[in-house]
Amino acid sequence: MRLCVALTLSLAITLACSALRTSQPKPSIETALADLAAAGFEFDADVRFRQNRYTVCDGMACADLALIGQRRTILLAPEAFESPARLRATLLEIWERYRQARPGSVSDLARGALRVIRDGPRVGVDDPYTLRRAHHIYRQLYEALPPQKRTDLPEPDQLPFP
Repeated sequence: MRLCVALTLSLAITLACSALRTSQPKPSIETALADLAAAGFEFDADVRFRQNRYTVCDGMACADLALIGQRRTILLAPEAFESPARLRATLLEIWERYRQARPGSVSDLARGALRVIRDGPRVGVDDPYTLRRAHHIYRQLYEALPPQKRTDLPEPDQLPFP
């Protein structure tokens, strides 16, 4: 009898947890890509996107580029799916550097954060926290660059704080 009650309770808890997890759908990559393309940030047709539990977020960068089966694949960290705004910011950050399979340099990452600040609201990055975080990370990356590498980047104080 106790075993039956324990199994019933366990099943009820599992179903409740499952219902909670499925009640909040993950942001859709297809919808995010459509929003980016509408704003002029279209990825090449041969690029694939995949969530990867081994990819981690570092600053604004929550994606890695890999060649898998001779195809460019953007590996997205699980944290990139925390909200639609975070997913769009992740895709926007890697947009320029996805064409070459190489790690992003400090100037690449600064340009990615700057792109999120400037173009994020046009593609659906409407979360103030994400935009403020991009501003903060841009400042850190900007200050880490030598002066000769900053020439084409605006000073962080010239950018409006979201």
